[in-house]
Amino acid sequence: MTESTEQVIDFDKVKTRYLNSLELSEENASSVDGIICKDDDVIFIEFKNGNMRNEKRKVKDKIRDSLLIFGDITGMGIAHMREYGTFILVYNEDKNPLTDQEKRARRDGESSPSLVKIARYFSDKAEEEFIRFDLERFKKLYFKKVYTYSKERFERYISNIT
Repeated sequence: MTESTEQVIDFDKVKTRYLNSLELSEENASSVDGIICKDDDVIFIEFKNGNMRNEKRKVKDKIRDSLLIFGDITGMGIAHMREYGTFILVYNEDKNPLTDQEKRARRDGESSPSLVKIARYFSDKAEEEFIRFDLERFKKLYFKKVYTYSKERFERYISNIT
């Protein structure tokens, strides 16, 4: 879903090896797609090309399982991730124009696609992120930062950290 040249650890493979070392099936846990480790920073990345409506629970499970596996392997616990960790969900904007919450707000006259774009614009200017799919709950709980990016926005993010 992206063409970045940044060195990414295939965390699906790490999860499989980890579970195999415990003589468990890889179906016992789920994992994010990739991790980037840069200095002390740890970036968990999950790519979702389809509609997120039925994927939210799976993404949350992947976050939890990945944090547990990563912590067991590295010895870096949740406290480290709260200080240095980032979670990024890269989603297909065409297949996810508005979340259920955004649709409800739109029906109530509080939000429209134009207002969502305006909210993103001002979030950018205020250096605050517009976090979708109910993932904002993981900011401060597990990660220092949480982002939900379209492919294009993710490409810009990656180009800025390299």
